[in-house]
Parts: sequence; C-alpha cells; structure tokens
Amino acid sequence: MKFQPPTLLSFALLPLVAAATDVRADDAPFLREIVVSASASEQSLRDAPAAMSLIDRDDLLERPVRDVLDAVRESAGITMSSAGFTRKQINIRGMDSGHTLFLVDGRRVNASADVIAHSDFELGWIPTEAIRQVEVVRGPMSALYGSEALGGVINVLTRPVTDTWTGSSSLSYGQPAGSGGADTQAGAYLAGPLIPDQLGLRLFADFSDREETPDDNDPALSAMEGRRALSGGGTLSWTPAQMHRIDLSFQQAEDERRRNTRTGGPPHLAEDYEFRDEVTRRQIDVHYNGEFEHFQLEAGAYRSTLDRENFRTAGTPSSPQRLDDDIVEGRLRFDAGRHDMLLGGEYRREQLDDGSLVQTGSESANRQAVYVQDRIDLPLPELTATLGLRVDNHEQFSTAYSPRAYLVWHASDDLTLRGGYSEGFKAPTLKQLSTQFLTSAAGGRFMIGGNPDLEPETSRSGEFGVLYQLPELRLEATVFENRLQDLVETFCFESCGIRGQEQRTYRNVAEARIRGLETGAGVDLPLGFDFSLNYTYMDTRDHETDLQLQERPRHSGSARLGWARDSWSAQLRAQRIGSQVTTVGPQRQTLPHYTLWHLGGAYELSSRVTLRLGVENLLDERLHERSDQFGYEERRRFAYFSTNLSF
Repeated sequence: MKFQPPTLLSFALLPLVAAATDVRADDAPFLREIVVSASASEQSLRDAPAAMSLIDRDDLLERPVRDVLDAVRESAGITMSSAGFTRKQINIRGMDSGHTLFLVDGRRVNASADVIAHSDFELGWIPTEAIRQVEVVRGPMSALYGSEALGGVINVLTRPVTDTWTGSSSLSYGQPAGSGGADTQAGAYLAGPLIPDQLGLRLFADFSDREETPDDNDPALSAMEGRRALSGGGTLSWTPAQMHRIDLSFQQAEDERRRNTRTGGPPHLAEDYEFRDEVTRRQIDVHYNGEFEHFQLEAGAYRSTLDRENFRTAGTPSSPQRLDDDIVEGRLRFDAGRHDMLLGGEYRREQLDDGSLVQTGSESANRQAVYVQDRIDLPLPELTATLGLRVDNHEQFSTAYSPRAYLVWHASDDLTLRGGYSEGFKAPTLKQLSTQFLTSAAGGRFMIGGNPDLEPETSRSGEFGVLYQLPELRLEATVFENRLQDLVETFCFESCGIRGQEQRTYRNVAEARIRGLETGAGVDLPLGFDFSLNYTYMDTRDHETDLQLQERPRHSGSARLGWARDSWSAQLRAQRIGSQVTTVGPQRQTLPHYTLWHLGGAYELSSRVTLRLGVENLLDERLHERSDQFGYEERRRFAYFSTNLSF
C-alpha cells in the first residue's frame, strides 16, 4: 500500500516540530483528559488501549452542535454517507453506520437504523446542554460491547450530579442563505444536592426547531428536511453509604421530521406530497455502583423504546413501528497484583413490532454474553497489555467469539507506541432474520424478505500508532487494516429487473478490505494562537467487484486555527471531504471533493455569560452545484448567534 498524504499536511507538520521544546509531558494538559470507553474504566487518553478521539464540552460550545454527527464529523477517521431522505450517517474508518455502536454513559442506544429504513434517530438523542464529552473509539470493540461495535463506538458522556448546585442554559438562532432552514435551539441543565451527601438531582431539557430547506433547482422538493424536537430527562442519585451509589434515570424525546417529496414512476403520474415522521424515544435506567475493600461492582437494568409513526399527504404511509430493548448487565473489577481484571455479563431482549412482519406483526430475539478483560502491567517498564474476550450467544445463530489484544508502551516521557489486534461482529437484524418480513422497497421497485440462515458479519482488524507529546505540541499517527467477511447484502432471485415484480432477500456474500492512515497534530503558538489538524487516508476494496467501496472518500481531513486573549476568542475551521464513488443505476460515478470553511467568535461578558456568533459554510458550498448525485446536502452559508449562561 502506498500512502500519499497531501502536501498541506507535510508543510503543516514542519513548524509544529520546530516549535517543540525540551519539556516533560507530565505537564501536558491533554494528559489530564480522562476517557472510559476503550476499557470500560477511567484512564488517561494516553493510556487508552485504542485509537480514540475526545470532543470535550469546550469543543461543543464553540460551534453550533445539534446532534452527535455535528459533534464528531471533524474528528480523524470520521466520514459521512447518505442515509436517504436527505439525512446523513456516520462512518468510522469507512465502515457502514450500522457497524457503529452508539452509547450514552455506556448504555446502548436503540439501533433504529437496523429496523427502520433511512433512520438517523440515534444522533439527536441527548441534548447538547447535558453533554460533558463525546468519545470516539475507532476499530472493533465487540470484545467489550458485543454486536454493532464492529467498526467502533461513539459514547456520549453526560454531565454528572454535583455536590453543589450548578446549572447552565443556552439559546441560539441561525439563518442560512436563501429561503428556509432557519434554526432555533434552547437548552437548560440543572444539578445539585437535595440532601447533602445522600440524595442528588439532575435535570435537563432541550428544544430545537429547524425549518425545511427547499431545493434550489425544484422548490417543491426539500434539499434538507425540517425538524422539531423536544427532549428532557432527569436522574436521582442516592448515596446510601460512602462509596455506594444508586442512580435512577428517565429521559424522553419527541422528534418530528418533515420534507416535501414526489412520488415515483412516470413523470406524468408523479405527485408532490409531504412526508412526515414522528418518533418518540424513552429510556428508564437503574444502576448501582459500589466500591468494596477488594473489588468494585456495577450492576443495573434499563429499557429503551422507540416508536415511529409515518404520515404522508399522498400514497400509503409506512406501518407504525416500535422497537424495545431490555438489558440487564453487571461488571466486577478487582486488582490481582499486576492484573487489573474486569468480568462482565449481559442479558438483552430486543423486540420489534412492525406491520411489514406479515404473520404476527412482531419479532424478538434474546441474547446473552459474558466477557473478561485483563489489563496487565508487564515486567518491562511502562509496558501494558490489554487482553479481552467476549462470548455472545444469540438464539437464532451460532455463538460469536470476539477476542482482543492491545499493547501500550510509554517508550519515554514524550513518546508512546501502541497497537493491537481485535475482532468484531454484527448480528443480523430482526428483519433480516425474519421469515415473515416482506415489504415493498425502493418506491415499489421490488419486494424484499428475510433469511433465517444468515450468519453474523465479522471483522478482523489490526492497527499500530505513534503518539508524541509535549505541553505545547502533540503529534500522532495510526495505520490500520480491517478485513470484513460475511457482509449482508440483498440479491435478486426472481423477476430481476422487472419493476413491481422483482423479488429480493438477504445473503452473506460480500467481503471487503479497508486500510488507511490517520494523522493528527496540535500546537500552541505565540500571541494566544493554537493550531490543530487531522488527515485520514483510506484505501478500500470490495472483494466481490474488486472496486473501491462507495461513498468512502480516499482523502479527508480538518484543520482549526484558534485564538484567545482575555475575554475574546475566535476560531477558523476547515473540513475537506475528498472525492468518492457512487452508483447511479448500473453506472459508477465520481462525486467531487469539497471543502467547508467556518468562522466563529466569542466574548465573555462575565464569568457566567458568554456571547457567540459566527458563520458556518462561509463560502456557501452547495453540493448540488458540484454534482446532482450527492445523496445529501450540506447546510448553506449559515449565520448564527448564541448565548450561554452558567452558574
């Protein structure tokens, strides 16, 4: 494999290296960055046994972030593809969005995209005001988290219950160029003790309203759907004794999407209509955390539900759908000399109610899993190994084994070498496995049904990374390769190519290989400036066709120049999405590259009040002007103003 980083990166790294000074990494601020997702325990980002990105609260506040995609899209290894219905989805290292496991405080978020076509409902579940940080783990994490973690994990960590009363609120408004697309968002957060040292409370709420954006070429259609969402929740945290805590949480979100579209078929029969989804999410969660003399115990149970109703002013709406996830889990951690041991187990029941399940209208599956992880301090100085194995049992297919081995070596105070091997899997969805699933798809072009003989999709991944850090400088690079097998795809078995008569089902046939390079750099500069960038190169191959995988740009990256002085701050950001291929009918076409520029600034009116304003998509990049084949559109030039109040 031959890597060809862009000239921009090569020149950008030169001044960063020249700026390095001979100081110890112990004082570096990023060493205080604590993450949990790579090993299900708190540790320094430098010690984490995985390639990770961390987006903290300051990063979220300095730009308009409305969902998880906005939060992570400028991180290394993250690209986007079309989810349909004008929606976008997240790909980690070129893996399908269904291969990313979404967590909130380590709890699973319903994988709605597995059972609801064109779903992105995972992305807007938690209000920005309630988020403490977002962690992205790149690479298979099934050894800890099981199915859906085939490509990686995105874990949203919320702000905790505090010993003193704290709170914050935000209000923002933005207006894009052209008609439609105005965006309003308001959020609030409050936490503190009801009974000191015994009972605490956390509350949060968020409202957002984004107008539909008409298509420039045909205003009767929507280039971006409108959205109105109201979400909120709360946690009661009880401390019956020192080092023991019980949390009871509830949250709910109402999410309405609407877009103007047109029926398929011959143009003279086409009809314009409004398409609307109404989605309700709920989760109730009880968890216990306790520290004993020789071990730590975490145990809990939670239930997540998602209801979706579809409405159309023309044609037949989709059947109502409900997805229930019931999970009981436990973890035991203890030290044994050089070994930090983690033992865990999980029981999960998933149930789908959907009219496309033509016999009973319902499908369900039970899963059980046990896992073990051992973090070993090896005899060599500053060398640790993390070994893990998870065994998952699914009632409809054979047992899945997910091993993992990772080494982290702090070769010096400034230099860290890390690398490892891991395997992951993704269970077929309830619909894919169902003998009663049968529905019309692609606007009535074909019928598709399930296949109970499917096996899990699997991956085998290896990576090696180098991290060099000083208080004012950070450089890192990671090479990786991921081999995918038994990928599920649809295939035609009857009346192929005849619209309305074609019959399809699913099968395990596809194989693919993704390899690449991720690089990142950050440096503090004189006069209050700082600069950071990341670049990702991907070489993808579909072994069935020997062609590049679709909607996976070979080159992507982002850069940020920031400045702060006294009460003022500003930042200029750029994101580059390289060219990529897509299929239009029987033909493959190349989608051109594009670059988004963003400019923002903030003024601290006081220690509690901050005013922000800026312009996203500064040059008003419009994808349809580059190609009509993009499956999504970026927001037009967008001017925004926001205020943040904290106490």
